[in-house]
Amino acid sequence: MKKRMKKIAVMIVLTGIMLCTAACGKGDAVKDDLYTYLSNMQPIQELQKEAINEYNGYVNNNDSNSQELLTALQSSIIPKYENYLTELNAVAAETEEVQNVKTVCLNGANKQMDALKKVAEAIEACDTDILAEADALITESETIFTDYENQLNTLAGEHDISLVNNDTGTDNSEENPSEENSGGEAE
Repeated sequence: MKKRMKKIAVMIVLTGIMLCTAACGKGDAVKDDLYTYLSNMQPIQELQKEAINEYNGYVNNNDSNSQELLTALQSSIIPKYENYLTELNAVAAETEEVQNVKTVCLNGANKQMDALKKVAEAIEACDTDILAEADALITESETIFTDYENQLNTLAGEHDISLVNNDTGTDNSEENPSEENSGGEAE
């Protein structure tokens, strides 16, 4: 009787181990990580939108002047964007696939930050060459963010995740750079 109970206990333990192993094997770590990443990116995306919408408000407003834009860049827009970058850096990505996508987003965000700082530098120096550099950085950031969105959409599709309302963690509400006032608008 004791032998039989031992055999049953061993069988139960082995069956439990096999079930746990099978259940773990069926999970999709990338899918889980991507869900977490996207969930964490939603409030962070709002930080970026706030900074960029403020910037675009000055750029697209014919009544604002470059000094007003400079003041806003220094006192509000750049600090908001720095907060966005800090929060973006803090988002964890557990899998290599999600980390690779996050890295592209970080590259675009850093390029966009460089562009905002270049605009401020151009205004301070009254230098159109520096402004042209800022425009180039804005264009590069737009290209990187488009690549990020494409990679994110591809990864989501590979893991049966439907992205709703452009849930990519970037703001692409304004796609065309403006030549007025600052020489361009950030994404």
